[in-house]
Amino acid sequence: MRSGRFGTYWNKTETFEALRDYINMNFNGLKDSVVGLLAGVRKKIDIGTFANDMTSLETADDVLTLLIHLGYLGYDPVLEEVYIPNTEVATEFVNAVKSAGWDEVVRAVKNSEDRN
Repeated sequence: MRSGRFGTYWNKTETFEALRDYINMNFNGLKDSVVGLLAGVRKKIDIGTFANDMTSLETADDVLTLLIHLGYLGYDPVLEEVYIPNTEVATEFVNAVKSAGWDEVVRAVKNSEDRN
């Protein structure tokens, strides 16, 4: 802070690698969910199936619930919906899907940004 230089170092952490790995798993519907979240759409999920560990992931909702725990997604308990909480996290999702080979997702996000 004293130098006046600020940057994001979050993507150099182990949790970023976890995000990429879970997105690469591409459970049924996970890809569509990530695309919707990147577009600003909230997604209703069932957090009740989550086994509270990083190895017993059986559904897209389990992965999204884990991403809530890791801080990559926000959760609205009243509406039972997840969302991407800020631009920094959205950027990390784009980086993760880019490295996952989801080229069509990256193109869609870029096209959306170009229109804005």
